[in-house]
Amino acid sequence: MPHVLRGSLLAGALLLLAGCGSGSSAPREATPKEKVTRPQLAAMVLPKAKLGPSVQGLRLNAGSGLMTNARYASATIDPDDSAGSLKSSGRVLGYDHSYESPQLASRKVRGTQTVSTGVELLRDRVYATQYLHARLNDNERLQGTVVPGVKLRNVSAFAVAGIGDEGGGTRGTFVVSGLFTGHETVVAFRRGRIVGYVTVMRGTKSDARQEAMRLAVALDRRIQDVLSGEIAVKPEERKAPDRALIAARKKLPEMTMAPEDVGGGARVFAEGREKGDGYTSYRRSFQDVLVGSSHLLALNAETQLHESVSGAELTMKLLGTPAGRQIFSKSLVEGFAEETGMRPMNIRVKPMQDPGPRMKGIVVTFELLGAKFTTASIFMRAGGVVQAVSGTCRREAFDPNDLKPLARRVQTRLTAV
Repeated sequence: MPHVLRGSLLAGALLLLAGCGSGSSAPREATPKEKVTRPQLAAMVLPKAKLGPSVQGLRLNAGSGLMTNARYASATIDPDDSAGSLKSSGRVLGYDHSYESPQLASRKVRGTQTVSTGVELLRDRVYATQYLHARLNDNERLQGTVVPGVKLRNVSAFAVAGIGDEGGGTRGTFVVSGLFTGHETVVAFRRGRIVGYVTVMRGTKSDARQEAMRLAVALDRRIQDVLSGEIAVKPEERKAPDRALIAARKKLPEMTMAPEDVGGGARVFAEGREKGDGYTSYRRSFQDVLVGSSHLLALNAETQLHESVSGAELTMKLLGTPAGRQIFSKSLVEGFAEETGMRPMNIRVKPMQDPGPRMKGIVVTFELLGAKFTTASIFMRAGGVVQAVSGTCRREAFDPNDLKPLARRVQTRLTAV
């Protein structure tokens, strides 16, 4: 199980989905059915009412739900994980429910920060065993600086017995520089060709093993109840449409940087909507435009409407940390590599000085095809909406400060809609 950044790329709490789990619920005689459906997977995850007092005051993370290989891989910070590698390992898909403290980004949470339960379906029991055991050493392998600004420390394993067909447990401390420190306990196990997991993250070093094992026992029993038919499974109910979100989605184009904000006869090169993990976005791009004294090869704006205001708040919080800047630069580099077929070299990332009131800025410099380039990005938020304005050009032709007046005009547009 990869280490993931819950929710959207910059809009969730870091959880370790590593280790192998176990607990103490006795297996039953019922033989699991070979076919497992999506509604069954959804029914296996523990509902909030079954989690007990540990989730009191926590709320469901917007990124919870069905986890395809592509969606799961998009959240991982393990460089070895991808949709393809997960498929090759036999993973079909999974389902996850994560509850988090509303104050997670404030570093004020001393008690329970997050509680998560989930299931993953593998092709068969052999794949499930291999998948589980292949991850036994993940915590130890990734211990240290996972990516700049994100550290995994104090990793240890613990043995438990009686949950699933096999499993184990692990503990570790996740440090996200400038954001939070979480002490996490993971219990994971295999039941037939299903791998289940429970994670409990706290703001203190208090021992959460008993709590994690209690939840793992309940999860294992529920998996068996679903497989045996004791829990009747209905088709997944569609959520009632959120009319406020629907209305906000319709306004995304008018929230996004427009030609009149850029000036100089700028024309839109491309635009359109995209669906992300926990957000909907609208993108608009320009090419070969003059912004201040900088002649930009590309000028882009992306407006993300998050499913929760807390997701947008945490996005902005993360962008102001070394970890957030590194995650952003990683996605930027991967985008250039996909577009050009060549990977940028000598990448350097730094915060932009004084991007503007209630804004965050990031400057990334890199080399591509022997030339030196700069990409500068300024981020702003209004409620549950985050917009990024980014310019790219050769380093000698781009002063990132030229982006600031444009960002202020875009901010006025965003807050006026």
